[in-house]
Amino acid sequence: MPRAAALTATAAGTPKAAGRQAARTAQQAKTTQQAQPAKVATATTGEQIAKQLGQDILRGHYAPGQRVGEQAVAEMFALSRGPVRDALRILERQGLVEIRPRRGAYVVELALNDVADIFNVRCALLGLAVRYLARNPDKSALAEVDPRLDQLRKLAAQKKPSLLDFAQATGRVAIGLLTACASAKVIQTTYRDLPHDALWRMLWMTPQPPDYVRPERRIDTFHDYEQLLVAIRAGRADAAEVLMRKIMTDTRDEVLGYMAQSHTDAVDLFRQQVY
Repeated sequence: MPRAAALTATAAGTPKAAGRQAARTAQQAKTTQQAQPAKVATATTGEQIAKQLGQDILRGHYAPGQRVGEQAVAEMFALSRGPVRDALRILERQGLVEIRPRRGAYVVELALNDVADIFNVRCALLGLAVRYLARNPDKSALAEVDPRLDQLRKLAAQKKPSLLDFAQATGRVAIGLLTACASAKVIQTTYRDLPHDALWRMLWMTPQPPDYVRPERRIDTFHDYEQLLVAIRAGRADAAEVLMRKIMTDTRDEVLGYMAQSHTDAVDLFRQQVY
């Protein structure tokens, strides 16, 4: 019974009848709620616009420094300006735009050097994490990583897996390693708070993902992670760090090559040679 109807029925009857009716209504609602499957939260209109605009920015459809006008976007999506404002605030939190007082939103420049720096810092953090894991005699925490590696193996064995699923699976293995190491809070928090981390995840929502397109690339990535776990369990810290760096730099170079197709700037060579 709708809430308004239930209130009407309660007001019309006697106090006892109203009480019984309210109890029955509450029980029916409880039963209905238990019978229905949990609803999956859907993205708001602002979130959907932000996702589309974010992809356009990452593809280079908006130039660095270009103004993203509220009215133009509203007309493009045939919407009012309210959801557009919400979308621009989301993009500002993700580091894609800067909202200037009384001037509007402007695209923030994401240089390829910034992308290289993000990967190199990740490489350093993950390299430290796997060294800790290898040196730590207690390997019990790795039990949480094994199912994640198994899921990655299954995806690598498929001829045409979802590339987004594969990328997310590699991320889950990396996060599992961060969580398992002795300094999980410090390293994991630093890892997740890297600049542009939120918009980096958005790269995998594009029609043509920046990595793992070739089957041999996916298989090699799984084998690298598999050998990494072997090295950690054997206590070989140097070998574990070398493998972790290889995993991260391989992805860094694939993504930089992908992004270079729509960027006019170049990456400093020393940034790609540091690891």
